[in-house]
This record gives sequence, C-alpha cells and structure tokens, in this order.
Amino acid sequence: MRVADGSSFTLTSEDTVSFVARLELRRNSADRTRSLLLRLLQGCGLLAFTLIFGEAFVRILCPQPVMPRYVTATDWGVRGNIPRAHYWHYTPEVSVEYRINGQGMRADHDYPLRKPAGTCRVAVFGDSLLMGYEVDLRDSFSARLEEMLHAGGRSVEVLNFAVSGFGTAEMLRTYEAFARGFDPDVVLFSWHLTDMEDNVRSALYRLRDGKLENANRSYLPGVKTQDFLMRFAAYRLIADHSQLYALLRERLGQFTKHLFVQLRQQAVSAKQTATENAEEDEEDARYAAHRQANRDLSSAIVEHAAQVVAADGREFYLIEVPIRVSRVAFRTSVDVLSPEVISHIRIISPLATFEQAARPDFKVYYEHGEGHLTPSGVQLLAKEAAQILVRSPRFAACTVGLAGATGQSSPDPASPVHPR
Repeated sequence: MRVADGSSFTLTSEDTVSFVARLELRRNSADRTRSLLLRLLQGCGLLAFTLIFGEAFVRILCPQPVMPRYVTATDWGVRGNIPRAHYWHYTPEVSVEYRINGQGMRADHDYPLRKPAGTCRVAVFGDSLLMGYEVDLRDSFSARLEEMLHAGGRSVEVLNFAVSGFGTAEMLRTYEAFARGFDPDVVLFSWHLTDMEDNVRSALYRLRDGKLENANRSYLPGVKTQDFLMRFAAYRLIADHSQLYALLRERLGQFTKHLFVQLRQQAVSAKQTATENAEEDEEDARYAAHRQANRDLSSAIVEHAAQVVAADGREFYLIEVPIRVSRVAFRTSVDVLSPEVISHIRIISPLATFEQAARPDFKVYYEHGEGHLTPSGVQLLAKEAAQILVRSPRFAACTVGLAGATGQSSPDPASPVHPR
C-alpha cells in the first residue's frame, strides 16, 4: 500500500485483525459507559420519584411540623443559636418567624454588656419552651415578662439565653461562661420533665460520693455534621421545608436520644442495681436505680446552679413548666427533684394558674405541632413570674412609675394576646 509521501507498507491479515479488535474494544467501552450513565440516571430518577412520592404521602396522610434547629457550637462547649440566623417554623397550627441577634439570643437587637443606667436585667435560660418555639417573638416568654415588669413600674431588660434541647447542665455552663457577663440581677432557669434525661445525656456533670463534679468540657451532639450541611443551600432548603425530612430526623433523633440515655443510665446505676434486694424483680430494680440516679444528678445540678448564682450576688428562680395531661388537666414537673432541693429553691409554678384558666375551648399548649406553649399559655406563665419578680428587692433602683412609661397595664392572661 502506497502513502502520500511515496513510501509503501504491507498490510497483513494480523494488522487487520488487530485494528478491528481495537475498534470493537472502543465500541464496547463506549457502550458500557453509556449503559452506566443510563443506569445512574435511572437510579437518580427513581430516587427523586421516591422522595417526591414520600413527601406527598407525608403531607397528605400524616402532616409533620417543620421545625429546623439553627444551632452551632459555642466557645464554652455547648450548643448555641446561630448568630444572625433567620428562619421559619411551620406546623398545622402556626407559621412562626425566628430572628436571632448577633449574640445568639432570640431578639431583634444586640445588648451591650453594660446595663443602661437605671435598668435591671433578667436572664432567662431554658429549652425550646422558653426560647419561644411556636410563638412569635412578641409572644415569647421573655417579651411578655419584660412587658409585664415594665407595666408594673420596673425598668427591666429580659435577655433570652434559651436554646432548643437545653438541659439544666447546659443552662449552667452558658450562665457561667457567657450570660453572667451581662450582669443580670435575676436569673431564671426553666424546669421541665425532659431536663432530667437531658442532664444525663449531656454528661457534663457527674456525682461522685454524693458530690457534683465536672465530667466533660463539652456536649455538642451532631454539631459538626450540622455545621457542614448548613454550608449548602440545597440542604437548608430541604431542612426548612421538607416534611419527609422532618419526620425522618425526628424519629432518628428520638431513637438516638433514648439509646444514649439508656447506655448512660446503665453505666451510672450498675453499682446500685448490684445492691438491690435479691427478691425484687430485676427489671423493676434497674428502673428504680436509673430513676434515682437521674433524680440525684438533676437535683445536684439545680442546687449547684442556685449556689453559683447566689455567690454572684444575684437572685435565682426555677420556673416550672407543667406537664400537659389534657386540654384541661396538668401535673407538676418539679416533683422528680429531691424534696431537699424543692424545699429551699425558689420555684415559680404556674400549675394552679393553668388549672384555673383551663377550659375545653382554651389551649394552653399546642396539640398538633410539637406541644409548646400557645401565646395564652406563655402569657399565663409570664404573669406568674412577673407577680413574683416585680416585688424583688433587686429591682428597687429600677422603678419607672406605677403605670410604666407606656401607660399600659398587664394584658389579661385569660385570652390570647395576638389571636391567630
């Protein structure tokens, strides 16, 4: 065979076979690539269809509240609200906007460390109930309490340090490392039955020979994963709007929490169960030991928190959030603490007020979201706190006049402040 430059070569049968083989190899490789891409596209399509179908199924047959948690790590080793976060919660009953200031508090403005002249401060610590889940900022406990104290003649700022998921141990760490710098005159820690498990799960403190001691420097469950995912707009879109994702996250979270608490309880109460009466049922003995260990730990943390605040020259109150049994029935949540702690800790309890206000057409707690307080429930709780705090000698130098600068009186707690 002659080529363009005049030279020639001989094409043998072996060359022909090799050339054809190479073409066939390339063709097969291209076919495999196309087949792989096709299968990948089919898989992606099937996944997308499944997720869309699942989302529609959940929305139609079992609607879920969509309540993303914008939390991150703090310098003092526990979770905090993401500064400057702005997001929404959606439930079958409400749509609520959340605005977090630059200091991680639910507020529309930042607070200077130094108090304004003639103004006193109340520092509020709690979980989602006192942070104000399912209520607008104006209907949150801190906002209502500040308004009522002002109407009662006190110039007071109420700072909201609550973070969803907090237990007493995390409240104490936040007070010691951050909130005390704002020089509060009164410190309120919320108490709900869930705090007992939260205190065990966080493992920030432990009891050794009956004395409370620091156990771990930090408790940041899932924060690194959350921080990584929050970098992506697609994840934030899903977390902020998907009911299917909310359902899966809630179920997984509950399972993980219960598992972690069980493992922690077994470690803490192993010695106690070994000393139980041999004739007592082993399961009952184990449960009793777990509950007693939890009770002792939480009681010690609450007592230590009161001592720390008192040593700073401030007043400490434990504000109880009663347990909802039905729309018209409630029960106390502080009875799980030791009688010794209950006897000498100042407790603000709205239980009697809740029971007095209860009626079939009046909701103190939401019933189709995550069970947080309604604006009416928050108002009852805030009124109970305001009636006690307004008489505090710590506020003697912060008087603005009996009617308050606005000339408004305390709202009637028997009806919602902002009907929806």
